[in-house]
Amino acid sequence: MRRRLPTRALIDEPGMADPHALVLGDTCYLFTGRDVGFGVDDWVMPEWRIHRSDDLCRWTQVGTIDPADTYLGAGHTSCWGGDVVAREGRYYWYFSNRGREIGVAVASRPEGPYVDALGGPLVDSFDPTVFVDHDGTTYLVYGMHDYWIAPLAESMTSFAERPRRLEIDRRGVFPSSDKNALHQRDGLYYLSCSGYYATSRRLHGPYVHRGLVGEGWGLDTPYAHGDFFTWRGDWYHVWCRYRDRSRDRVRDSFLAPVVFGDDGSMRDDLSALEGNPGGEALASPCLERGATQG
Repeated sequence: MRRRLPTRALIDEPGMADPHALVLGDTCYLFTGRDVGFGVDDWVMPEWRIHRSDDLCRWTQVGTIDPADTYLGAGHTSCWGGDVVAREGRYYWYFSNRGREIGVAVASRPEGPYVDALGGPLVDSFDPTVFVDHDGTTYLVYGMHDYWIAPLAESMTSFAERPRRLEIDRRGVFPSSDKNALHQRDGLYYLSCSGYYATSRRLHGPYVHRGLVGEGWGLDTPYAHGDFFTWRGDWYHVWCRYRDRSRDRVRDSFLAPVVFGDDGSMRDDLSALEGNPGGEALASPCLERGATQG
């Protein structure tokens, strides 16, 4: 039975960007940045926010990650993309300081509070993705144009090995230019950038370009930062899209189920969104049942 999902931005408040999901049982936590760059030609992002849902429709804000609680300091406005992972009862948030470096914050609960784990950056790069392989090894993937990967040490605050560059078959059009995502299904690794994706039978590649998961909704741009995740046995894709990039640096997050082919291909089921290309006209199916978003 098809699940009833929102047909507009997941969070009512504008600016929830760079979404990454943490699924614990039947609960999904969505970690995002917050764009406040209305009327300016730059990204102004003063914090990260954490929302929670038990149905992927109704989302309630349950936490904030303040740069004042990290080495970035109070008043920092370059809280770029990050990713989160659970490890032995603790939660590790890997975050970007603009395009400069990646830091680590840790909490004892998924909603926080998060505090700096290192007092400085882990690595000089940005746009981290956390990937847990089938053997339980946790990796950090990061970079722009080229992607780098390294297993994390037991501490989760250092690398167990020297980072390696992922091998990508450049004969395709896979852009490899911005925020990556990495997931695995049935022995196949999926490396994605926005709606573009490539696959490999080996973690380190080579990754071969497969195409786009969908047309429109910002998926064919390098700016649709997002994540692929499973919830209650089904796969989903969450990503963000600009409202009007010519005027603002403000994005919203969207969600769609993922359909896999027998050949390992994947596509987003955009049917709930395609009847609403503007992203604002239709009410969410959740709201039609009388629910409210937090």
